[in-house]
Amino acid sequence: MVRHFVKIIIAAALMLLLAVCSFATDSLDAISEEDKTISAVASAAIYNIENDTVVFSYNADKVLPTASFAKMMTAVCAYELLSERLDETITVEGRMIYNQNGGYVSGRYIGYYIGEVVKVRDLFCGLLMRGANDSAYMLCYAAMNGADDSVDQFIAYMNEKAKSLGMNDTHYVNQTGLDAEGMVTTAHDSLKIATEFYKIDFLTGISNAVSYTIPPSNKQGQLVIYNENGLKYNSNTSYRYHDSRVIGINSGMTPSSGNYAASAVRGEELSYVIVVLGGKEIEGRNSAYLLTSELATKALKEYGYVEVIKTSGIITEIPVNLSTDADYVTLVPSQSLTLYLPYSLDISTDLTYSFRLDVESLDAPVTEGQKVGSYTVSKDDVLLGSVDLVTKNSVSRSEFLVVLDKIENFTTSTFFIVTVIAAVVLTVAYFIISAVLRNRRRNRHYRRR
Repeated sequence: MVRHFVKIIIAAALMLLLAVCSFATDSLDAISEEDKTISAVASAAIYNIENDTVVFSYNADKVLPTASFAKMMTAVCAYELLSERLDETITVEGRMIYNQNGGYVSGRYIGYYIGEVVKVRDLFCGLLMRGANDSAYMLCYAAMNGADDSVDQFIAYMNEKAKSLGMNDTHYVNQTGLDAEGMVTTAHDSLKIATEFYKIDFLTGISNAVSYTIPPSNKQGQLVIYNENGLKYNSNTSYRYHDSRVIGINSGMTPSSGNYAASAVRGEELSYVIVVLGGKEIEGRNSAYLLTSELATKALKEYGYVEVIKTSGIITEIPVNLSTDADYVTLVPSQSLTLYLPYSLDISTDLTYSFRLDVESLDAPVTEGQKVGSYTVSKDDVLLGSVDLVTKNSVSRSEFLVVLDKIENFTTSTFFIVTVIAAVVLTVAYFIISAVLRNRRRNRHYRRR
């Protein structure tokens, strides 16, 4: 009997243990997929353009190689210098595309020929769609008018531009993004150049295109190039990463730095820039692309405009003087207030509301909408916004009370009090003097007798 009872207890314990383990495993699987992606990258961040707000960051101040993100700065600087010359041409020279050892520029390339006449516009397409390093070199020479030190001049220009954008942890050594000592950036800095890039429609349009046809030149025939950004299109990945919400910008990798992706996404009201740096492969897949799509969903679904103050809300009351209609008047917000916040925020518990009155009471007549103070909303002691506090109704004045008030004000005024005191003093003095004088006359009368 005892053994049977012990067996039952052991069996029950084992079943409970299995249930707990099963629950723990299911829970781990539910959260590990997202954690697995974020842990596979070096850093990442999301920036909302309309509200100038970083809504998500992961290791965003970690200093990392610039990798392909350097091409965003190359494109922005080249556009600043060449925006009026997009249809001009440049003739390819050996010094522009061959290194000192006589080899063609490394990394991705278009494949230009010495003596080939190339349009500036096509160089931007090669840079931003194929990530072509020979296009990057050619843009340097075009921007610096073919000077022998064009590349050095252009890189100095890139670093000056970074400084002007507040990219304090970024430094460029080359215009291609190939790994080099001292060639560094951060996710926070990358948001700034990606946003600057996004503002230029010409650059964003090219980076968002699926393909581009480079017309025939004097050295080669027509060339069709496809966007190497897997979030837009990449024939080698069969659309495994394609995300229709993504609006171009930049992607790339180096063997030592990992995968990088800078993207823009736009909802009905809000636009975001997303950067992912140093992504590793997850089961053969590009974690930078995977995380970009996850962060796009996060930005578009979890953040938006929330009405935190409504005009219909009654905030407080304030006393009213000189009226027989009402002793108080209700105060309400002058207008509603909508803020950019996470949708998960509970505005009734996560936000702090307070009001301040300019006066302790109002004298009738009171007009509807009369400003009386302010109503503020904050979070964690940080002011988020405020609106005026105004009267909800008008209140008429009682002329009888006005007269009484004037009498009261007069009788309590300094002038009145001083006058009364002076009158009393003079009256008392008069009676004292009169008494003294009567007493003296009486004394003289007695002496004559």
